[in-house]
Amino acid sequence: MKDESQGEFKGHLGLASGILLIVTIILGSGILVLPGLVFQKIGRDGIYAWLACSLLSVPILTTMVVLGSAYPNTGGVAYYAKLAFGQYPELLVALLFLGATLLGLPSIAIVGSAYLQKLTGSSVDIHLLAALLILLAAFFALSGGETLSSGVRLVGGSSLFLLVGALVALIVLAVRASGVGFSRPSDFLSVASQIPLIFFSFTGWEIASHLSADFRNPKNFGRAMFFAFVLVCSAYVGSAALVHIADIKANFNTPIFQAAAQVAPFAPGWLVPLLGVSLIVANLFGSVVAVSRLVLYLSGRRFLPASLGYLRDGAPRNSVYFVAASLIVIVVCDKIGLLDIEMMFSLAGTNFIAVYVISAIALVRLRGGLAAWLLAAAILIPSGLIIFSAASSVSYIASTALIAYVSVRNNRTRLI
Repeated sequence: MKDESQGEFKGHLGLASGILLIVTIILGSGILVLPGLVFQKIGRDGIYAWLACSLLSVPILTTMVVLGSAYPNTGGVAYYAKLAFGQYPELLVALLFLGATLLGLPSIAIVGSAYLQKLTGSSVDIHLLAALLILLAAFFALSGGETLSSGVRLVGGSSLFLLVGALVALIVLAVRASGVGFSRPSDFLSVASQIPLIFFSFTGWEIASHLSADFRNPKNFGRAMFFAFVLVCSAYVGSAALVHIADIKANFNTPIFQAAAQVAPFAPGWLVPLLGVSLIVANLFGSVVAVSRLVLYLSGRRFLPASLGYLRDGAPRNSVYFVAASLIVIVVCDKIGLLDIEMMFSLAGTNFIAVYVISAIALVRLRGGLAAWLLAAAILIPSGLIIFSAASSVSYIASTALIAYVSVRNNRTRLI
């Protein structure tokens, strides 16, 4: 094994493996749950809420593509903040991002462990299974170079193949059984009311920004993000279309399972749990890879111990260990009641919105021009409305900002 410094980190992802890795970061368990919940609330108008969210995520995607292509770096959004504003916003974004991922990913692992229980019929504690899923994802994330690309093709490719195969087969059967009937939305306000529920299914482009330095050809980062966006939107809209066409009557929290029961009663009962486990393992794998890149960057900036910045066989293994251990600590906190999954999802969402705001302002500062201003406005207006609609969001972000300010003010970190 070869030990290296982080300055020798080199990208090995090609276009195809990059697309798959980004898709694994975006697609999670929400695709198996939210289409049914939205359909239950607004019926056949639900598919238009998914189309609307696809359009609303375009400014965020475009911002990350522009910044990631122009300034490829493992620091991602924290690096963009540093270039635009300096050390304090850099640390603020890093804290917000780590807070979002270190709270959000354990929540996803806990949801995945519920699917694993259904798949195996196990009575093992759900938190222990969540820790095992995190360790499995970390195991794949420990690889570097071409081995990482192979792992991406194995984990990401198999989960995406299973998802697309199941959706296509079920949609075809649903069309044969019920035909296709789409009409114009009957209530635009109802459609708009569901956007906050499903919008965070489209988050993750800011996580993917930390992978820009993982590509052999930096130009492929933007292409990979675009094609990943097409695949992700197609999967979400496809799942909503399946629920729409099948016109499910019950089990709205497991819509794909219910659609399969209605249009393909012969389908094996393990299909949906297997699909859920594969999607969540892939999601955890891609996210651990991306977050470990931020940890690698922060160690180089002396925000975190330098030992986390060493590479082994081209992979930041110490960073992966750090991320996995942190995620398991949060799972333990949920187990003993210090946190709960609803709080974890809420705090993670707040952090992501704050990161979007800073990224949008950084885009204007770094790139300028009318296009940058329009993109920033498209992000800032809805983000500001969401943040200021809840006093807890403002106080939480303010507390994080104070921690970052005090850290910089007291010279707890040292630039290199």
